[in-house]
Amino acid sequence: MMNRRIIFTLSFGHLANDFLINVFTAILPLLVIDFHLSYGQVGVLTMASNVASSLVQPVFGWISDKKGMPWLLGLSALALSLGLLCVEFAPSFIWLIPAVVLNGIGSAAFHPDASRAVFFAAADKRGAAQSIFQVGGNLGLAISAIALRFLQGVGLSGIAWLMIPGVVSSALLFSLTKWFAARLAEGARQKQSVPTASIPARPSKLGLSLLVFIVTVRSWIVSGFSTFVPLYVMAEFGVTARHVWIYTFVFLVFGAIGTLAGGPMADRFGQRNVIRLSMVVSTPLAVLMPYIPRDLVLVDLALVGFFLLSTFAVTVIYGQGMLPNNIAMVSGLLIGFAGESPAWGSCSSAISQTSIHCMWL
Repeated sequence: MMNRRIIFTLSFGHLANDFLINVFTAILPLLVIDFHLSYGQVGVLTMASNVASSLVQPVFGWISDKKGMPWLLGLSALALSLGLLCVEFAPSFIWLIPAVVLNGIGSAAFHPDASRAVFFAAADKRGAAQSIFQVGGNLGLAISAIALRFLQGVGLSGIAWLMIPGVVSSALLFSLTKWFAARLAEGARQKQSVPTASIPARPSKLGLSLLVFIVTVRSWIVSGFSTFVPLYVMAEFGVTARHVWIYTFVFLVFGAIGTLAGGPMADRFGQRNVIRLSMVVSTPLAVLMPYIPRDLVLVDLALVGFFLLSTFAVTVIYGQGMLPNNIAMVSGLLIGFAGESPAWGSCSSAISQTSIHCMWL
């Protein structure tokens, strides 16, 4: 039976994590003003954040699979909060870099172990559990845009207030340490007791590579839609800058709904069937975008967002099934390296731009 308390605690941890990591992206306009940053310096900070938060996730997953560090979940939330707080006290641009890296490392350390904890708590409802966990992250991305509005009023000195969800999350995640340690020990005992002959063969490199390719392409499409559809409707249909945020909003909101629905669909109809359905439906709808009238653009965006991101949780649990002895590493690979790095960074940027357009209303 799925442990709902554990799942929702981890989902809140995901919300706080993605909120704190994307606050940096949301407040970039303020950092540019306060620190007189050039485009090159903005690029350095963004690259440092993306590399630290996403690309190194498989490394943390590999270490965690080998060592088993149940306390890392709570510590990751503290690192995120401390990194963000350091931004407030940074005297110059050069000091922003280690602050951003610490913030990113906290995020990178969280995702692989949190996904493995979800795996343990899910029982036979792995799709539904992973969906609840992922939607927590989606909500964190969405509310990170509020940080810009808040800090515009109080200045960067208000960053300390944004640490509250991180501190609460850390306390809740540390409360899971005993439970997580017991699950890790139980998993190790089961692994030792299983006869070698009954251990499943390792998945083919082609199969795992194909899954990573699918996740990466999905991320590229999400990034492209979030970045270029607003520009397209402005150029093609004359949508004003103060109203263009609606198109990004619809795409991301229905993507979050699809993420929540995809896991239970996979539990009922099978993981591969949901992945196939996503590709079969979203591909032609995406191709149709430049050829449909303005009245249907929002409908098309909603459908593409729903079906495209219905596999966000599904691909993670599918990969975990392919590598049952390396759950944390494969979670970091599919969530961070292939999934979040190219796509969700762009989504958070799009949401941040959405908040700016809302302020013009």
